[in-house]
Amino acid sequence: MTQRRTIVLADLHLVRQTPRSVTADLAALVAAHPGARIVVAGDLFDLSSESPWMPRPRALREALSAHPIARAALAEHLDRGGELWLSGGNHDAEVGAPDFPVALTEALGLTGAARARIRTTPWFFRDGAIHIEHGHLYDPDNAPAHPLVVGERSLGVHFVEEFIAPTGAHRYLQANDQTPLRLFLSAFTWYGPRAPYVIYRYFHAAIGAMLKSGPLYRARGEATAGAAIVERFTHELGVPRAMVDALLGLAATPTLESAARTFTRLYFDRVIATLSMGAGLAALGLGAREPGAAALGLGALLMGASWASGHNRYAGTVSERLAESAGHVARTTGAKLVVFGHTHREALGDGYANTGSFSFPRAATSGRPYVEIEGSPEAPRAVSRVWNAGA
Repeated sequence: MTQRRTIVLADLHLVRQTPRSVTADLAALVAAHPGARIVVAGDLFDLSSESPWMPRPRALREALSAHPIARAALAEHLDRGGELWLSGGNHDAEVGAPDFPVALTEALGLTGAARARIRTTPWFFRDGAIHIEHGHLYDPDNAPAHPLVVGERSLGVHFVEEFIAPTGAHRYLQANDQTPLRLFLSAFTWYGPRAPYVIYRYFHAAIGAMLKSGPLYRARGEATAGAAIVERFTHELGVPRAMVDALLGLAATPTLESAARTFTRLYFDRVIATLSMGAGLAALGLGAREPGAAALGLGALLMGASWASGHNRYAGTVSERLAESAGHVARTTGAKLVVFGHTHREALGDGYANTGSFSFPRAATSGRPYVEIEGSPEAPRAVSRVWNAGA
């Protein structure tokens, strides 16, 4: 491939309501890298959080039309010879659909050769020894049943569609690695009088997730129909079938495949324990000593067992799991540099880089994180960079 300056960013979660400061910085970053290959490693869009039932071409047009500065910058970048590569993430799996490039070029108003400078993939890109993908395949809560088959939504996207979108509680998109109790208390701070409705919608989504899990997880059957799609993907990407099969073997098992894992992941064991203890205390207060003591004891036993399995089942695990998975990808495929997004936390190590979230930076340094790839595709190295509005 022709060697170009390559920058990689991820997790913009672009919707109509995205702050204009985000898209203004995106436009400035694009304009500052004329002719470069700009790679978005998943979740450029987050249409499911704002308009889950809207036809995707229309939702895409409306999202870009709401941010004319970014739309114009991307179109100009492509018109002047730059490239735009997009990989699908858990929040924009539609990027990998066959008709997505057409919808995107129409939304950007592209004509002629500029259309050919857009590349999309449902899973990963390879350029020499560089491997780029979103990384959600290695996160059980957000892993698809098959990275090339759009089937039933993951646990994470289910909550976006059934909880975030109806309530507009978008702050939870960046705070979902805390325990439910802390998140419920936060609802009263963030949403005031709407907090009871927000909490109700959480439990509505949680029960809905249980009803989609285990034997009812339909995507498990759809994944078995992916052999022909895998063959086509390997041909289009120009990689050996053995590489793709090996990567499939590294994928996490979706949480929804197991009703038991879904139950504990949503802390339903702790909810039941709390209700049992509350009922026991109420019964004791009413003089029903034996039933009250039994319910209180059962609740305490369940709570103790739940805490023994881990106080916080969210914090820290996704970043660690992706860093470990990057090592597996490198050893399995011979990649010298693996770049992920998804975690919203920047990382830079030996042969692994994570872009962090361009829209929702979490590092102490000010500015929006991204990664620049230096060297050649056969001997690449990643450099963490931060875009500042005044740069």
